[in-house]
Amino acid sequence: MTLADLSAFVAGHGLLLLLPLAVIEGPVVSVLAGVLCAQGLLHWEAALPLLALGDVIGDFVYYAVGRFSQGWLHRMAVRLHLPTEVGTELIARVSGHATRMLLIGKWTHAIGGVVLVAAGVARVNPWRFAAVNTLATLPKTALLLGAGVWAGANVVSLFARYGAVVPVLLVLGVLAVIVLLRRPVQEHAA
Repeated sequence: MTLADLSAFVAGHGLLLLLPLAVIEGPVVSVLAGVLCAQGLLHWEAALPLLALGDVIGDFVYYAVGRFSQGWLHRMAVRLHLPTEVGTELIARVSGHATRMLLIGKWTHAIGGVVLVAAGVARVNPWRFAAVNTLATLPKTALLLGAGVWAGANVVSLFARYGAVVPVLLVLGVLAVIVLLRRPVQEHAA
């Protein structure tokens, strides 16, 4: 397959591939889609909603893992002789600070999977989960798509810079979650 064949394939079928690929790894696919937009192989107006939808569907997969593995996690805690009341308190805190935690997880990306699973374990209302994640995903996906358009052929350089930022985002995300979990849960916490 030549580069011309690959370009023709992406131009003809690229949008069909975006949704399933975005479910698997939304942020990376968003940047790569931006590169394809810069090359005229995709239109950003069509790519953006598919990328955002795929990212939110992927988030629901993590949420479902947490939501439907709660019994298994409890049995593991009992087997490991861990105090289950600590888990109950942690779940209450995650639930009480769900909106802020979801935003931190989405925007730092480095701890996103853990936060999404924790939201499932805490049984955060699925409608609330969907609303917060969708609102957080739209600007993030647009920014990543735009970064891909801006990077164009220099996408390797962009990923190298992004790789250097990930540890910083991880530390900031962990610190933000720790601060939130240490705060008392109020009756109507966001």
